[in-house]
This record gives sequence, C-alpha cells and structure tokens, in this order.
Amino acid sequence: MSNNHPYAGILTAVPTPLDAEGKFRPEPLVAHIRNLVAAGADGIVPLGGTGECQAIAFEERMRVLETSLEVAGSVPVIPGVMAPGLGDAIANAKAFVKAGARALMVVTPYYFRPTQEGILDYYKRISDSVDADIILYEIPYRTGVSLHFETVDKLADMTRVVGIKACNPDLATQMRAAELAKDKMAILSGEEDVLPLHVAMGAVGGIISSSNLIPRQWKRVLDLAMNGQLQEAVALHATLRPLIDAVFSEPNPAPIKAALELQGLAFGGVLPPLKSASETLRRRLADLLPAFIAREAN
Repeated sequence: MSNNHPYAGILTAVPTPLDAEGKFRPEPLVAHIRNLVAAGADGIVPLGGTGECQAIAFEERMRVLETSLEVAGSVPVIPGVMAPGLGDAIANAKAFVKAGARALMVVTPYYFRPTQEGILDYYKRISDSVDADIILYEIPYRTGVSLHFETVDKLADMTRVVGIKACNPDLATQMRAAELAKDKMAILSGEEDVLPLHVAMGAVGGIISSSNLIPRQWKRVLDLAMNGQLQEAVALHATLRPLIDAVFSEPNPAPIKAALELQGLAFGGVLPPLKSASETLRRRLADLLPAFIAREAN
C-alpha cells in the first residue's frame, strides 16, 4: 500500500458482469478480481456506480459481494451502499456486513436534499447499526448533495467513518476537507482527471474505475505522487489521459465493460436506463488498448 492507512492505495471500482438476461455472471468477475489482485490491487469496490448497484436486485447484489469476498482473499472488499433512504441503506449495510464485509462505501443521501445536520444524523444512524468501517462517498454532481468540510470533520469524530471517496470538483472545498480531516480519515480521490492533485492536497489513494484496465500504471502514478515526485506523477498521468477520456466519453460503466470485453472478459452489457458502448467507442477502445496493455506488462 501507499500509506499505513488500511484503505490507502488504488482501490478499483469493479463492474458487474451480466448475461444476456441481465443476471449476474460470476465467472468473469472471478477472473477479473484475480487479475487485479495479481497486479497489486489495494482494494476491490463492488456495487458502486460502476457496479450498477441500484439497477440490480438485492439478491444479485449479495451474489456479487459473496463472489468478490471469496476471490479477493486478504485484499479489502468495500461494497457500495447506494440507497437514498435510511431503511434500505441500513438493510443493505447489515446484509453486507453479515456476508463478511468489514468496510462499506456509503453514498450521501440523495434526492432528499438534506441539511448538514440531517447528513450527520443519517451517517450516525448507519454507523451505530453496523460493525464496519465506513467510507463516505461524496459525488455532488450526481447526488445534488455536498458535504461541508466541517461536516466531514465532525463525521470523523462522531462515527466509524474512516475515509471519504472525494468526487467534489470544487478543489478549494476538497482542500479544506483534507486540511481538517486527513489525520482522522483516508482521503481517497474519486476523480481520475485530478488524482495527483488530490494526493498533493492530502489524499492517500483513490477509488477509481479505469484501474480495471491499467492497475499497474495507476499504482505508479500514485507512488510517484505519494513520494513527493508530483511533476513526474503529473507527466505519467498525462499519458493515461487518452484512455481516461475514452472510458468516460459515454456513461460509466458501459465503456469499461466494452474494454474488458476486448481483453477477453465477457462482462456483457449494462442495465437500463444505460446503453451499451457505441460501435464508435468500441473501435476507439480497440485502437487505444493495445499500447496501454503493452505498457501494463512492463
């Protein structure tokens, strides 16, 4: 790992492989997680947005988590709790912990537009309900909910929150949160575009999705940034941009699944309301991937 924190490093948000009927196919996920572990993955994050958590039934979520836990071994598996309301969030959290999860990534309670006090109470209730570490998941451009930096600091003190997946594009806000909370929790970048900058502000890793494809190259970027070689990290990061741009040119996780398919892993399509990657993007990925795969092997 890149830091002494148990959830530091590059943690990969994995997609959920589906068959033609939209049901979970365990075999591709087993092979993929084995590949990620062999590449030195610091964590596996199933059932987040990349895992289409809210589009698949609860029983399928449990199968995804059980498969991930079985294959990952000693590598932390941190499932996403993506429900907008307390009842479903606690029910999912309890079921995930009972299945063996020791940490949970819990998204901010979207749709309701709560106050900061409401957010504090929400996370406190989840924290009190389960025996697990909690990683906050803030992604305001999807949820409409922002965490004030004072709220992040309070959550570190009053709950089992040990980390935050930071996807707030407001870097000034991110910096204030890191200043207050970085000694109390792991700041984990969720923004591939600016991960080295997040490290410069105090992040100790990232929960990202393009590391499904190039985990070793992402680890090199992180290691350089963590070792204070920021210019080198930014330069290496710039070489990843063509792939980052491609995999986020259409809604996640369709491009990631298409890229994994090109690598021989049958992850299948995506569930409505998402659509599978376009033929144009598939051709773009087919052109891009060979060079990145070759670099990954070196």
